[in-house]
Amino acid sequence: MGDSTQDQLSEAHQCRINGDYDAALSLYRRILEAQPDHAEALWGMGLSLMNTGEFDEALATLERAAEVEPGNQQYLLDTGMHYTMLGMYDEAKPFFLKIMETDPGSVQGAKAQEQLAYYD
Repeated sequence: MGDSTQDQLSEAHQCRINGDYDAALSLYRRILEAQPDHAEALWGMGLSLMNTGEFDEALATLERAAEVEPGNQQYLLDTGMHYTMLGMYDEAKPFFLKIMETDPGSVQGAKAQEQLAYYD
């Protein structure tokens, strides 16, 4: 019976991928109760909240993940993309710029560049 954080995280991600957002959120919350700054759990929770229509909480949670791990381009990209999906372009732009500062040659860098092209 694996009860480690990594096992819980894997299970939470699997639930999220399968569309079982309630189960995913419950698992992410359990991890975050023990480790409030667990970036990957914050990120997964943010994505799950987005899928349940809790946009404000989702964005705050995704931003928190990006604050905890500012070098994680996936967290930055997902935060920027979710702001973009909601039409909040001014809020999205700094996340794309941050990716360009850290590693414009990465996969996320290419996507950020693509998004930034709309701002010109």
